[in-house]
Amino acid sequence: MKNLQPIGIFDSGVGGLGIFKKIKELLPNEDIIYFADNKNLPFGEKSVEELQKITTDILNFLIEKHNIKMAVVACNTASTTCLEYLRSKFSIPIIGVVPVVKPACELSKIKKVAILATTATANSDYQKELIKKFANGVQVINIPCPDLVILVDSGEISSPRVIEKLKEYLLPAIDNNVDVIGLACTHFPFLKEQIKKLVPDNVAILDSNDAVAKQAVRILSTFALEQIADKTHDPKYVFYASKDTDEFNEIAKKLVGDVC
Repeated sequence: MKNLQPIGIFDSGVGGLGIFKKIKELLPNEDIIYFADNKNLPFGEKSVEELQKITTDILNFLIEKHNIKMAVVACNTASTTCLEYLRSKFSIPIIGVVPVVKPACELSKIKKVAILATTATANSDYQKELIKKFANGVQVINIPCPDLVILVDSGEISSPRVIEKLKEYLLPAIDNNVDVIGLACTHFPFLKEQIKKLVPDNVAILDSNDAVAKQAVRILSTFALEQIADKTHDPKYVFYASKDTDEFNEIAKKLVGDVC
């Protein structure tokens, strides 16, 4: 019998649950451990040094407690600031959130793209370098959205406060007549339906959840083939929250259903 190790996924809160659901769909027999660091929410307003310490502590916990075989950094901010650092510290495969810059730029027809992100992601050199690499003449408008993560993590996805914030943040995108909006934070797909109502019908809205889940499958197939669970394995899902697990579970069920 295989001694199966679980996949570890972490984010600053509920945002990574969208990626959890996609990985669960593509790898239905895998054990998955999810860690929500809602005590340190939001990641997007912290320094690189703080994020390196936070993410290192989380990975140490997941490895020591559950011996995970692979880690998914389900946070754009942590991915853009810490991914290479974490890979230098740990021997297991670590994948980050696939940036939406490339597909957004490739999809753009009028060469104008808006990227909604946390402040840290919007200002990061990593994001800027990706834009330079993939833009090919596309005008990319980075829009920091510092309040959305906290609102989503409190379960608000259609409240008046959320709508007012979205109207404020989407104004540069609308004023510049963008034809693609990239959601560069795993919390933001929960707001996709609200965003659709506030922008013209022809504007495409992209997120990275599908791409991250497919990358997880590719990594396991390449580096841990003997560790992939077969159809006879009954998967187990374990959820942690660094601040209030009961509150996290309640909000998670509200946003993604009964997964906790």
